[in-house]
Amino acid sequence: MFRNENSKPLRKTTKCFGLRRRRTKSGGGSEGNPDWMSRLPEELLDVPLWDLAIPGSHDSMSFCLDVSSPVLKSESRILRLIDRLFPCWTRTCVSRWATTQQSVLSDQCDLGIRFLDLRIARKPKGGLFFAHGIYTLMTVKEALDELATWLDAHPKEIVVISCSDFDSLTDEDHFSLVAFIIALFGKKLCFSQDTPTLRSCWSRGQQVIVSYDNQQMVLQHLELWTGIPYWYADSPDPKKVIALPGGPEAWRKTSSFLCQWSEPDRRRSLRRPPPVPEHEEDDDEGSLAAAPLGERAAARV
Repeated sequence: MFRNENSKPLRKTTKCFGLRRRRTKSGGGSEGNPDWMSRLPEELLDVPLWDLAIPGSHDSMSFCLDVSSPVLKSESRILRLIDRLFPCWTRTCVSRWATTQQSVLSDQCDLGIRFLDLRIARKPKGGLFFAHGIYTLMTVKEALDELATWLDAHPKEIVVISCSDFDSLTDEDHFSLVAFIIALFGKKLCFSQDTPTLRSCWSRGQQVIVSYDNQQMVLQHLELWTGIPYWYADSPDPKKVIALPGGPEAWRKTSSFLCQWSEPDRRRSLRRPPPVPEHEEDDDEGSLAAAPLGERAAARV
């Protein structure tokens, strides 16, 4: 994550914003991992959160992409041109390519996810949404409201929210978004000058760490943490992940990083390298790797 330095599935579905919510029962007959932080052993309670491996989801809001919306202005000129000529074809293809998750944030948290990768964008007709190629159906407010409700029901779980990209956001949008985040989470927010541990967060009622990839806003609000370095490795081999250009050197210089990669059949969490093998998640009962969440990310605070 980041440091501030200046199984056979049993499914039930319900409707949510026109989408289908999924809940998955995995190994051991327990439903997901909704309270795994509260069950960690005593010796981990005073360890800084940036020394823990935190499971995360990549493009966490991509489960609700809106095929009626245009592609982002930040996409290539040729893709935007094709979108104008053949919108039905283009947006369907983009949606299939860009969808990396299956369900709403509360379901992801129920399955054990504690790092949320939120790519925020302003729609051409107004309003803050999320985006991955195209925009989402759910607004930022709807998604964060849902997350806040989940946190109220799980007072010992700590979530890292990474806000980034900010496609087409104005300064006014940033001020409004940050004000909304601070008002919504309030005393649940961990301050950036703190060294958060599970025990310290529990004692203060803190549950949310907000990484905000806009330095101007970070400098104005102690409730915001700096953006997290992000490496993408399209490989199932952890050794290739470590060999990313600039990756190992950067990892040695900072305690802050997020690494995401794909694997044909499984998604695994990665602790900070080196060495690699002893940091992979085992397939023990209740392993988060067994949860069908789409592309995963391993984050380190």
